[in-house]
Order: sequence, then C-alpha cells, then structure tokens
Amino acid sequence: MPEITIDLIEETLRKEVQKLDKNVQVVAVEPGKKKNFYRVTLLKDGKSGSADLEKEVINQFLSHEGKGKELRRALGKAVSHLSIRYGR
Repeated sequence: MPEITIDLIEETLRKEVQKLDKNVQVVAVEPGKKKNFYRVTLLKDGKSGSADLEKEVINQFLSHEGKGKELRRALGKAVSHLSIRYGR
C-alpha cells in the first residue's frame, strides 16, 4: 500500500467527486481545524464550498477496508449542498 499523502487523498477525492457530479472540482485538501479531519474545498460554477471529512474514513477507503459508502455519502452531501446553495 502506498504512503497516504495529501496528494494521494486529493487525487482520490477528485475521482470520487467526478463520479458524483462532473461540474464539481476538488480545489484543495488540507488538514482541518479539528484534529482528525481534512478540509476539502470544492468548486462548482465559480462558487466554492468546503467540507470536513474524517481522516479515519479516508484512510480506510484508501486501504480498501470498507467505508466507501461513508466517504461517498459525505462527499455527496458536500456536493449536494454546493449544488443547492449555488444552483441555478
């Protein structure tokens, strides 16, 4: 298993977000203000939003130990919120 880095997480989240909505881009992934979270910044139609994703969920997804549904659900909520908030 490769070392889990911010770049690997960003690439993985970018692919998962594209599966949910092709118009949404992952702009950045950085350590969150809360201890065990990553802050993911999303962009759609020039409007940005962010979500906090738990490190454990991302790590388990990357190591293929399940939790894929939890990660997709969290990303789906963030994408949905961005779409509703700034939708046309």
